Amino acid sequence: MNYYGYYNKDKKVPDHISAEIKSIKKIKKYLKDRDIEVYLVATDTVVSCEAANIIRLFLEKDEFKVNFTPAIDVIKGLQIKDKEVFVNQGLTNLIRRIENISGGCYENVAFNISGGYKATIPYMTLMAQINGCYMYYIFEDTEELIVIPPGPITTDDELFEKYYKEFVEIEGHVDNYAKWKESRYEFVSKAMSCIEVCNNIAGLSPFGEILWKNYKNRYSVFFATDEVIGKIKNNYTLAKKVVKFLSEDNIREGKTEIKGSKIKHKLYDDGNNDYRIVYVQKDNQFYIYAIFDYEPDEIKFPNNPKQSNNVEDYNFRLYRINKRSLEVELLE
Repeated sequence: MNYYGYYNKDKKVPDHISAEIKSIKKIKKYLKDRDIEVYLVATDTVVSCEAANIIRLFLEKDEFKVNFTPAIDVIKGLQIKDKEVFVNQGLTNLIRRIENISGGCYENVAFNISGGYKATIPYMTLMAQINGCYMYYIFEDTEELIVIPPGPITTDDELFEKYYKEFVEIEGHVDNYAKWKESRYEFVSKAMSCIEVCNNIAGLSPFGEILWKNYKNRYSVFFATDEVIGKIKNNYTLAKKVVKFLSEDNIREGKTEIKGSKIKHKLYDDGNNDYRIVYVQKDNQFYIYAIFDYEPDEIKFPNNPKQSNNVEDYNFRLYRINKRSLEVELLE
């Protein structure tokens, strides 16, 4: 059955047609008719996709701006027939889609948890609270909108700083987890709730995914030499360029060139300015061994045969940079 048969563009939409529609209208009223942009996500079923499309049509009729693209907004694995698929794929894909929608910035994001699987509510609640977001909820048979403000919640940044390397490895998935954890007993015992294991392959659990994404939204972590750090600390614009370089994969990849007559260097060219970053990417971690804010100096660097591109030839230390304040801190 095609559910579009129920849609009549000339007929007034009753608020009680669904919890999603009713709650969105209540939220707009609660926010004193401020313009809101709605993003719909659907579970991995045909019925849910159809329902989301109908909700989109009804809301657009009432002049809401609604985003729903089935190719990316139907969350793969978000179903209730297979628990392992739900946890290892569905929840993780849901968290990543929300992260993609927010762009890592949750300042003007709110969660409407009125519809969908109830099993997702604990994770959405955690995600909203950790990222400082309001949540809204309404029962289908009531008129009262429940507003849940963000609480004074902080996360244990020390855990991610101390075990940054391990979190990077788990994020990329670890094969033969049984052997891997033998040399990482302390990390595993302290971060057990952040790890999900299936068939001896380990990755971040949904809980771990939420916490790790939150940390990475606030900080960029990288290896650098003392000379590089000195330049970053003394140049606010250069610090902003480093955050952009570390945070935006597509931009970094699109602006990276290979330069050097004999020894090849990966060089990030920021564009029509003097800012350049020379780096190595190894095991999903970044090693910055030269940085420039004056183009003539950068031009000389790649063709100097004494300039190595080998990580082992530099004295790197691990740093983090706060994406807002641009404060740089040593982690080891």
